[in-house]
Amino acid sequence: MWRHVAHSLQGPSHAATGSACQDSHHVRFLGNGSAQTIIACAADGAGSAKRSEIGSAIACEMIADNAARYYESHGNFNQFQLDHVITWCESVREKLRHTADSKNCTMRDLATTLCVAILSPDSSIFFQIGDGGITVGSNGVYGVVFWPQSGEYVNVTNFMTSDDYQDNIEFQATTSRFTDLAIFTDGIERIALDFERQTPHVPFFKPLFSAVRNSQNGDSLGRDLAQFLQSDSVKNRSDDDKTLILATHVEGSSAGDSDAAN
Repeated sequence: MWRHVAHSLQGPSHAATGSACQDSHHVRFLGNGSAQTIIACAADGAGSAKRSEIGSAIACEMIADNAARYYESHGNFNQFQLDHVITWCESVREKLRHTADSKNCTMRDLATTLCVAILSPDSSIFFQIGDGGITVGSNGVYGVVFWPQSGEYVNVTNFMTSDDYQDNIEFQATTSRFTDLAIFTDGIERIALDFERQTPHVPFFKPLFSAVRNSQNGDSLGRDLAQFLQSDSVKNRSDDDKTLILATHVEGSSAGDSDAAN
């Protein structure tokens, strides 16, 4: 079974201006016991887009819905390909277009990045548009699936609302299995990643995964994660919104261990 904790937190810069947290996340589980599959999504709405918190929420929820429907139809993700990702993203973009029309704004006003991981007993699927990151590990060895996408200038990245979004989709499907998963938005990048070596910052992740693995109280774990993200040591590294999803596979866990803390 998977045990997880997740939180999206408003950054100091947004709190100071009264702006909404533009980050979103969604975690969902399919199947039971050793056959359980985890779907985890995190999205960061563009800071310059006035309704991007709506765009990021729509992206996460719709990707999870599409994954659940795919699982219901196929029973697994063994044959999942990039074409399926594009189909899912097109459904998100269609929803964003309708939402923009209903709110009298543009698609650009809903701009968002997207990081997605689907881990099942037989396959591991990852795709990403924009910055943020996905870290996976097994037996204490960790790696970054895709390095965060950045543009020509600082704080510039790619968004799934862009016309050329398909050119910026990074996709990986593998039969490798992982026991640890972290997804985070760019507000966490500077403490989660070693930019010089382009590797995860292991001292950051190891105690967090250990806490998730050993916790028996999801509510307490959620409060602890929120306090950690609000700590000065984290806020001093970035004043942006922050999302962190942590999940670890625990053998012999009960179903209650998968309760989310949001």
